[in-house]
Amino acid sequence: MDIQPWLILTHVLTAFAFLALHGVSMVVWWRLRTERDRTRVTAYLELSLSMLLGMGVAGLLLIATGILAGIFGGWWFNGQWWLWVSIGLLVVIVGSMTPLMGIPMSEARQAVGIPTEAQRKAGTTPVPAGDAELDRRLRSRRPTVGAGIGIIGIVLITWLMEMKPF
Repeated sequence: MDIQPWLILTHVLTAFAFLALHGVSMVVWWRLRTERDRTRVTAYLELSLSMLLGMGVAGLLLIATGILAGIFGGWWFNGQWWLWVSIGLLVVIVGSMTPLMGIPMSEARQAVGIPTEAQRKAGTTPVPAGDAELDRRLRSRRPTVGAGIGIIGIVLITWLMEMKPF
C-alpha cells in the first residue's frame, strides 16, 4: 500500500484545521481593533487563547505530514527545490509570528488581567492596565503585518506545492 497519498490527504486536512484555528485568532484581533468594553475584550482574548493548543498540535501534525509526504514522495533529496523553498518560507513565517502576533496578543491579555501560563502556575495574576494603555496595546499594527506575512506565505507555499515550479 502506498502511504504517500494518505500523508498528503492528512497534510491537507491538517492544514484546514490549522487555518481554521488561526482564523479564530485573526478575527479576534480584527475585532479588538475597535472593541474597548473590557468584558468583551477579555472574552475575545480568552477565546483566542483557547485556540493555542489546537494550533500547536495542528501545526506539528502539518509539519510532520509534510515532511513525511516529501520523503515518501521522493521529493526530499532529488532536486525538488520547491520543497526546500516551502520549508524556508515556513521558517520565516513561523519566526515572524512570535514578535508580530504572539507578543502583542500576550500584551493585550496581560492588559486585561489574563495571566500567562507561568503566572497561573505561580498563582498570580497581572494588574490590569489603564484604559489608555489597553487602547495602545489593542491598536498595535504588528498583528496586521503578521497576518499579511502569514496570508502571503500560505498562498506562496500552496502555489509551490501545487505547481512544483522547480
